[in-house]
Amino acid sequence: HDMAPVTDGKYSVECYLEALDTCYGTLRKKLNDREIFKITDYNVFHTGGGYHIVRKAFERLLRCERPDVKGSEKDGIAEQRLHPSCSILKRIGPCHTVSSFLNTASVAMNKMEAGLGKVILVFTYGSGCAASMYQLRMDDIAYFDPIEIWFLKHLYRNAIKVNPWETGHHQVYIETWMKFDYRPFGRKMFGWDVSLLEDDAYYLGEIDKFGRRFYHRGGMKAPPLAKKYNLMVDTAEGRPTRKHWGPMHEEEAVQDKSQEEQWREIEYNMTYDAEADASNYVEVGEFTDTYMKSQKVKIVKPLLDKKASGPQLEPDGLDHSYQIVGTWNRRKPQEMVKNADGSYSFEITLGENRFESFHMMQDGDTTKRIYPYLQDSFKDSPTIGPHDGGYTSQWLLDCRDRVSVPDDQVGMPGDMYLITFRWTKLKELTWTRLEGQTGRFVPSQYFVLGSWADFEPRELQPDSSSRKGWYSMEVQMTSLGIEFSVMMNEDESLGIYPVPVDRADKTASSVAAVGGPDGEGRAHWKVEDGSPGDVYKISFFRDPDDCEPTSMRMDWTKVSNRPVQEPEPAYYIIGPYNKWGAKGFTKMRRLGGNFKTFVGDVPVEEMVLDANSPEKNKFMMPFRILMHKMPSRCIHPNQEKCTQLMEHTVLMDDMGEEQAWHIGIHPADKAKRGDVFTVQLDIAGDGGLAVSWKKKDGAIMAG
Repeated sequence: HDMAPVTDGKYSVECYLEALDTCYGTLRKKLNDREIFKITDYNVFHTGGGYHIVRKAFERLLRCERPDVKGSEKDGIAEQRLHPSCSILKRIGPCHTVSSFLNTASVAMNKMEAGLGKVILVFTYGSGCAASMYQLRMDDIAYFDPIEIWFLKHLYRNAIKVNPWETGHHQVYIETWMKFDYRPFGRKMFGWDVSLLEDDAYYLGEIDKFGRRFYHRGGMKAPPLAKKYNLMVDTAEGRPTRKHWGPMHEEEAVQDKSQEEQWREIEYNMTYDAEADASNYVEVGEFTDTYMKSQKVKIVKPLLDKKASGPQLEPDGLDHSYQIVGTWNRRKPQEMVKNADGSYSFEITLGENRFESFHMMQDGDTTKRIYPYLQDSFKDSPTIGPHDGGYTSQWLLDCRDRVSVPDDQVGMPGDMYLITFRWTKLKELTWTRLEGQTGRFVPSQYFVLGSWADFEPRELQPDSSSRKGWYSMEVQMTSLGIEFSVMMNEDESLGIYPVPVDRADKTASSVAAVGGPDGEGRAHWKVEDGSPGDVYKISFFRDPDDCEPTSMRMDWTKVSNRPVQEPEPAYYIIGPYNKWGAKGFTKMRRLGGNFKTFVGDVPVEEMVLDANSPEKNKFMMPFRILMHKMPSRCIHPNQEKCTQLMEHTVLMDDMGEEQAWHIGIHPADKAKRGDVFTVQLDIAGDGGLAVSWKKKDGAIMAG
């Protein structure tokens, strides 16, 4: 009896090579048919069958782009591109699941600093089930030892002799090898609920007395197979099936909701305003219950003029106009065209990103937004509105060649699409590609958000000294340093940023991978080695024919030195009212002709002061101050929940995340609904700081 599966080597190799061909063709299409060998430096392959299959796969790829290469030249190319990935493979043999990762590590350990900036082409393969091909760029030196040292320190040292009983794996192997007449019992032993089993996974049901293994899709959670799948051999050989392993798991029947019910429920949950609903009632009074004297009853009655507190689920029968607001024209509202069937439509031309995001609004009113229920939603998804909300939710018309993008939606810059909105019973939004129609798109602009300009956008200009796609500007190193990111078209959702090796890092060098354009970036590029007065040329490149992040580069070079010109000091207030800067900053105004006093206005809101007593709300507002919007120059008290009447020290550093002043928590502030307070920052001659506040048009309270 053989416990291993029967395989056919010839067909396994054919399957592997067919997957390689498919992935290669798909990646070339995604890269606008660029020759992959010209834009990559090394090759890594999945190695389920040793070096010979890797060499065969490499030569197959090479023939696609260099059909004329022969003999010694082919060996030279393999030595340069392929063999750095095979050092470990040739020592330990194929290792299947981790092989592509191991071979990538082999390249990194072979090349070390010589690999910086180089691109690896990786092919992964999953036994004919799935395969992928992608590019990696080496932006940092690997933390491994160089390959020969690694062999000595790690591989050979542990490979000289290991007794079977010294590893836990060996014992597990002994306990499961050659099991006969056996049924798994782990689920019952550990008390795992049957409902935790996955519907599409195959679970072992039994190993019979002949050693045959029988599996069932869904395990004990699933019912027996339908009769049409029964085989004569099952009965003839007495094969056990699902009915032999125990009773069916019964779940409570849940009646499926219609699409209309589901969509309406989603919209109601997203737009219902409990506070607005409560304001539609007036309290008549509080009375003692007739039968339970210890219980008080509050009586309310509805107002005649009730405010809307929930979604508008049905059309109101009135004439409305609809506007679309998208990335293709810098988010300027454009009128949608009303069609004979009552729907509204708009044609767009796809830009250079090969994706566009958008939302709608009704009657030109920004508080009547129409948007999808999720951020970056696909067409034909639940639609919400008109409603004052959903400011992070947009539809995403993604036309890049992605697995998640339908073939009939894939497009190139200049292709045209028709967006259609209709509102009958449900609000529906969809789009289609206008086959064969093209238009002109507006070329993108690129802006730097840098520390020298308080992270306000400053446009990068096309660099006439370089080829198309390069943009640049000159910046002087001051006491603020040089930290920056990039955005397209002054749109925060189209940020371009570094991706540090350690995702916790907030800054990165020019060798870091480039991310975007999207709204996910949190890190900045940072010039580390400059001196005050140094002038740097910042250069950004994006390949006009390639929308992928791998086509972008960031670089800077020192070009001169001149006397330092420090920017004027600027201060900004952040707090929950602007989501601590995520929704903008309150710039403080300078009082008088010097830079010693700055003021800014802060509103108070009803907020929970103590999480343990959420019912005890207060009108208040925590806040901190940033100099030049830099977290490293955060002005804050040395105490939590600090008032201006408490004795405290004002600090400026990067440690203020847990400490803030709180307007309104001291009774002397007399904060109430609708109040606005003016915060004042005073800077002494010796650099000392003081912060105070007063109700607008009131006197500053003594601190």
